[in-house]
This record gives sequence, C-alpha cells and structure tokens, in this order.
Amino acid sequence: MAPEPKEPMSSIRSLSRRAFSETSDPEAYLPRQATENAMREIGAWADSDDQGSTLAALIGTPGLGKTMLLRLIERRAVRTSDRPAALYLPYAGLAPQDLCLWVYGLLGEPLSAEQVADSAAAFDRLLEIGEAENPFFLLLDDADSIPAETIEGLLERVPADHSPLRLLLALNPDSKATRLLSLLHPLSPATFTLRERMSDEEVLEYLRGRMRWAGFPQAEINAIDEEEARRLNALAAGIPRQLHRLALFRFDDSDAALSPDLIDKQMREDWMGRPLEDEPEDELED
Repeated sequence: MAPEPKEPMSSIRSLSRRAFSETSDPEAYLPRQATENAMREIGAWADSDDQGSTLAALIGTPGLGKTMLLRLIERRAVRTSDRPAALYLPYAGLAPQDLCLWVYGLLGEPLSAEQVADSAAAFDRLLEIGEAENPFFLLLDDADSIPAETIEGLLERVPADHSPLRLLLALNPDSKATRLLSLLHPLSPATFTLRERMSDEEVLEYLRGRMRWAGFPQAEINAIDEEEARRLNALAAGIPRQLHRLALFRFDDSDAALSPDLIDKQMREDWMGRPLEDEPEDELED
C-alpha cells in the first residue's frame, strides 16, 4: 500500500499558528477541571445580588487562562436587551471619563466628552447601562492598573449590592492585587482563584483538542502521544501560555518536529534568558 501523502510543512505551520497563537478565542476554549471550577464559582457570584455581588476578582498565575475565561464569560452572557450583558476590556488603567467613553464606544453608542465631564457623571452613565435585575458586567483584564481616581469613583458611586453595574477583575497573585483588593474592601469583593496547573493527561487532551479545532490532519494529531505530552508539560510547567510557545516551536519545521532533544535545548535556552516571576503573596493563598 502506498504511504499517505504528507501534509506540506507550510500548511502545518499555518495550522499551528491558528492552534497555538497568543489569542484567547472563546471558540477554542477547552475545558479542564480548574477552569470549569472557576467558571462555576463566577456563575454563582453573577447570580447573586447581595453584599459582595458588585465586584469580584479572578486571581490566577500568569498564563493559566484568566483572559480566556473573561472572553468566555463575555461570549456566554445572555442578552437581555439590545445591549450585550457583558463587555471585556483588555486594559483597566483608565480614568472614569475615559473608561466610560471607551465602554459606550464599544457598545456602538459613542458619547461626547461633555456628557462625561467628571468622574461622577462617568459612573452615572455606566450605571445606566444595566438594571438591578439585569446587571451589566464589565470584565477588566490587567486590573491592577486601575488608577486611584477610578477606585474612588467606584467606592463613591457604585452600590455594594443590587448594583446595575458589576465588575469582574483579572489579577495576578502578587502585592499589587493585595493592595487593590484592600482599597476595594468596602465593596466586599468576592475572590476566585485559578492556580492549578495542567497535568500530563490534560496537556495531551489540550494539544490534541487545539489541533482538532485548527483542522490538523488526524495523522498529525495522533503523533502527539503520552510521552511527548509529558515532556512538553515538564518544560511548560503546566502553563498553557508556555505550552503554546513549545507547540509553535515543535511545528516550526520538520526537523524540529522530529527532534525532542532540539526542542528541549531551545526551551532551556529560552528559559535561561527569562526574568523570574513573582511568587504569590501569602494574603492571596486559599
């Protein structure tokens, strides 16, 4: 029997970029225990309306998928009017007026600067988007960048319960998050954690799942076996972002794909040039 024609490497490279690029496309979400647990906890918070329901924080190790979860929440939020029920913002370092103008712009309802002349007017406009029974959820990534003026506006203008505006902040487990949550303490923020790294078994399913989603030939998917998943996970330390970098290198060319030693060498060299990450703060431990 003649062998099956091999997929052109240029096509494999293109598929690998689709499967393992640094994007957080909700369509590519692959559930695992840690992320599903976090989603259930956030869902329970979103369904509540008492003290602590106005603001929450998703605290997780960089690269584990906080952004993906925020985008997934945005996608799954049920529309109750012509406006979306949730909106994701990739950056939170904005004064209240700029935050309000950005949100309304993304909603397709641009405001003039005169309509949000000060912090109070900006928050009043944001509160108008939702209703107590059908709140509007603002999902803020890199939330430790929130400036003092915006924090003060939150505390002064946004109610601590039954709020028409609800906020979910994504934070790293470090001293910046500790300080921010301390400042926001009057709102009794709920906290959820995402710290459990992927197991070897989860990495195998994750790699194969992303490859299926991207349209890889079945033969290429089958080539990812338990041993390769274990080796890649040892280098990635269970972090999806690192795993993506490894997978992109694996499919960069045919020689690299066939040479585990070369992959190991490249990743060791890359790691030695990387800065050390901050250790999680004790205050944010479970």
